Amino acid sequence: MSSELNALTRQLYAQGYTREHHPDTVCWGDWQNICYKWETMLGFTWETPCGLLIQGESDAGRSVASSECFYQHVWYCPENDDPLLHCPYYRKDCRHIPQGLKLLMCPCHRTDRPYDYEHSVEKVEAENAREAHKQYMELTGGAYCVCVVSGNGYEGGWYEVKYDVEQCIQCRCRNPVCVIRKQPRDLKKVNIFYDIRRTWITRRGFLEEKKVEVTKGLKVFDRPVARTDAEIWLKIKEHEASPLNDYAVIEHPKKTTEDRRQEYFSRMHRHYDDLYDYFEFHYEVENIRVARSEQRDLLQDLRDAAEGIEVVHNIDQLKARAAKKRADRVHRRELKERRARRAALPPAQTEEQISIFGGDLE
Repeated sequence: MSSELNALTRQLYAQGYTREHHPDTVCWGDWQNICYKWETMLGFTWETPCGLLIQGESDAGRSVASSECFYQHVWYCPENDDPLLHCPYYRKDCRHIPQGLKLLMCPCHRTDRPYDYEHSVEKVEAENAREAHKQYMELTGGAYCVCVVSGNGYEGGWYEVKYDVEQCIQCRCRNPVCVIRKQPRDLKKVNIFYDIRRTWITRRGFLEEKKVEVTKGLKVFDRPVARTDAEIWLKIKEHEASPLNDYAVIEHPKKTTEDRRQEYFSRMHRHYDDLYDYFEFHYEVENIRVARSEQRDLLQDLRDAAEGIEVVHNIDQLKARAAKKRADRVHRRELKERRARRAALPPAQTEEQISIFGGDLE
């Protein structure tokens, strides 16, 4: 396409103009062709194949002026007098759309007709905008809802409803009444907690050992969410969970690198680093609940300990990790200050230096 001359370039060359000598309304473009200047195209009036007018200074006119497309060996651009414009009527069966083009776009051309708003693309787009606003207000009542998304307009609908509670959680929806379900929402901040049960079964010779550890109070969401959204999310996940399709309520539980490593060895090899003749590891999610904060059940912890189960609370792990991080930070600061003080002190003189500059040591 870069070696092809557009219609404007061929016309000016035929009139005796060159690359260096041409009218002030055009310039030498990026495609090694003569192109219209932007301010020149803002003064044009365009016409669609169905007779609608386009003012060059409008948004539609600017879209036409910046249109550039090469399809089926045809160069659609303002200089060829055939720039493409998206059909304002959204007609899939429009006969003016180039054959095979997936986009609903038709070529326009310049016209000498005086601009008339009543027969223009700008009027059609304004009517589309009013209709879209009307549909949005009917769906939402004026409230913002992330589940009301823009439609394609082909079927007459400018907005459509795609209810997804995960989107509500992600955008932190604060509507007291759900725009889609038309029901009140409980906006109290909660989270979804769950426990992890790790089970190790090992055998070395004839000695078999079983160890169970339960980590309690892990969170699904990094920040609190509305109670209504959390309950709906949990019901949807419970409905989708099935052992047949390997779907779990908690699809991505928080696994450590060691958990994944041990799962791999347990599934593939049944032994672990030549330490055991037989190795089996299980990772299970249990006790999923919705709560404002993690509440410890001391009696249950004691019963688990009596059964030989090691109980670990995630909040304790997080606090220990944070305390270790603070201690490491303090230690690094002390080392830095110690090095700074050491660098500020004058270097100590050796006995040889003292004997040279200060005489005998005696």
